[in-house]
Amino acid sequence: MAAVVSLAGAQGWTPVPLVSPEIKRLGYSGGEGGQWPRAMAATPADPKFFLFGTDVGGLYRSRDGGRRWEPCNVGYSPRGTADLAIDPNNAKRCLSVGANSSNGAHHGIWLSTDGASSWRSVLPADISSNDDMRTQLAFDPATYDRKLGYTRVVYWSRIAEDRAMWGQPQIHPALYRSDDGGQSWAEIPGSAAYGGSFLRCHPARPGFLYAGNKRGFFRSTDGGRTFRRTLEGDVTGLDTTAGSPDRVWVSTATGVHRSDDTGETWKVVDTRSIEKGQDRLRNLKVSPVDPDRLVLWRESVPNNWNWPRFYSHDGGRTWSASRKDSTGAFLPDNSRQGIFQWDARDPRIVWSLGGDWATRSTDGGATFGYASDGYNGVLVGGYFHFNHQDPDLVFFGSQDYNGAITRNGGKTWTYLNPSGNGWGGYCYGGYAASANLLVVGNAGGWGEPRILRVSRDSGRTWSDTKIPLTGPNSSYGDPRDPNVVFAFNQRSPDGGATWAAMADCDAVITSSTAGTLFGLKRRGDQTEVVASDDHGRTWTRRATHQGEVRDLAYDSRRQRLYAVLGDRPAVLEANGWRLLDIPKNQFGGYSARTVAVDPQDPRVVYIGSAGNLYASNVAVLRSRDAGRTWENLTLNRPLKPGQKDGGREAICIRVHPKTREPWVATSCYGIWRYSAPNTR
Repeated sequence: MAAVVSLAGAQGWTPVPLVSPEIKRLGYSGGEGGQWPRAMAATPADPKFFLFGTDVGGLYRSRDGGRRWEPCNVGYSPRGTADLAIDPNNAKRCLSVGANSSNGAHHGIWLSTDGASSWRSVLPADISSNDDMRTQLAFDPATYDRKLGYTRVVYWSRIAEDRAMWGQPQIHPALYRSDDGGQSWAEIPGSAAYGGSFLRCHPARPGFLYAGNKRGFFRSTDGGRTFRRTLEGDVTGLDTTAGSPDRVWVSTATGVHRSDDTGETWKVVDTRSIEKGQDRLRNLKVSPVDPDRLVLWRESVPNNWNWPRFYSHDGGRTWSASRKDSTGAFLPDNSRQGIFQWDARDPRIVWSLGGDWATRSTDGGATFGYASDGYNGVLVGGYFHFNHQDPDLVFFGSQDYNGAITRNGGKTWTYLNPSGNGWGGYCYGGYAASANLLVVGNAGGWGEPRILRVSRDSGRTWSDTKIPLTGPNSSYGDPRDPNVVFAFNQRSPDGGATWAAMADCDAVITSSTAGTLFGLKRRGDQTEVVASDDHGRTWTRRATHQGEVRDLAYDSRRQRLYAVLGDRPAVLEANGWRLLDIPKNQFGGYSARTVAVDPQDPRVVYIGSAGNLYASNVAVLRSRDAGRTWENLTLNRPLKPGQKDGGREAICIRVHPKTREPWVATSCYGIWRYSAPNTR
């Protein structure tokens, strides 16, 4: 069994957010977002505490009223969420519906009892809930137990029509109920018809549960055991308010309805000023303290990605379009669904999500502005590498948002647009051969072919070379000759002026301190590790592996070659590859993606893992004795004050040759660095 310890103390994670000098001058510290937001939650028990979650990039919390956000995924195996809820009487108790673009039995309901400092699974469900953004969790505020210190009754409406991007979810629509604040759950018998519903509870009457779905609005007064439909139509939003506890609001695809008698009878609210063609009104939310303040959004049919938000301050008699101010945002501002969360005590404040970050209104929904400091969630496309001559120079491609460059070791960044798209782009394997010469593989989609694009003016303009790229998503520079540049399987001997495909190398991955280059070459089912001592003109085979080799690292002092073979790290010895004995993840398996060696002290080795379908709890491991024993840098104990939950889902680790800090590029959890170890 691998020797492993979990670290605490002075060492720790530091985010490397994408932030420009201009954004910093405005007072923001950076938080690019970059993942599709899915849910928000607040609680009157602590008006400064908020949660929001993404589709595949984890959960975030704020403890200062949204001025700063921080990831909070300790113990949380799902990559994303479909809904969040916080106990209205106890801010330490939080619930999340685990979700992802693919299904998994580790999804379902997760509970935190320490304010999102840690999580545990309480109701596993093999669901995906991809693109499921209902308010499907509901605490019953009237069941607060003073002796226990929390709200006892909670409901969940499991998804009815689960359409995963990959995989086959278990379709089982139903209502579930917990009578102990979310610790244990039981399916309500005969409740299949209420799966896939929006849920809300009466703010003051115990057992009053409201459900809305495609068949209409349903009312229960006995804790969900029986329901009666009082309104027909496709319900697209449902809310109640403590400011007028008997009032219920419903949005349908074609309008808004209000009940003043706990859902018994309904009045039509005039929304003609915001209706348009076949467009659908969605996700109505009402302020918990001012029942006349409403927000909703309009979904375009057919979809044109123009999803406006609207607000009313007079109970729906008049409506106006919200405005958006993206000042402070680093990435392009793309339209997203109108998910809303009103402040629990201040009727002027309402939160939303979009672009791919949190937004905040202080005028009741009239204007929404960027409010996502601390939410770094960009996805780095493929490998990244420090420039050999100036390691503070780094350019990376992003799978969804083109890429960015730093010239000062990550203190500030400049957004670059190799694709030319206004919304973003699919860019992989970016590398800065110099402050001016940049190369990257540009694609038309996640799985589309990469085409080489080159910039000679530090990213201001880009040339489409029309050269197809094959092999791993890695671009690199020769450490002895800055004029020699590699992009995937292509080599340029003259600073990017001309390019030619390498016959025996698909991509250069790393090099020794003496300048030997190491790369990969796929031949059928085998992958060869190849090396070159003549600047990449010719390559010789050093080792083979039957299957995929994901990454390489080299210990120049011991002349040891490390690799990730499939999902296991290994070291090359005289008689072949020897697998390294690293700790398994929470599901008893391995999902290694990357390996790195500290060039100043190559006894220090890093292994990065990404579960992809789940969030690995051994995302970053470190050895200080050349791989004999391992420390788990991934936090698996509740977050302490000031501690950062970083480096999850590591897909590329590289060690800064001067500071010795490992930089960790993640799959959807942003860029992070970790303290350099004291090994002297």
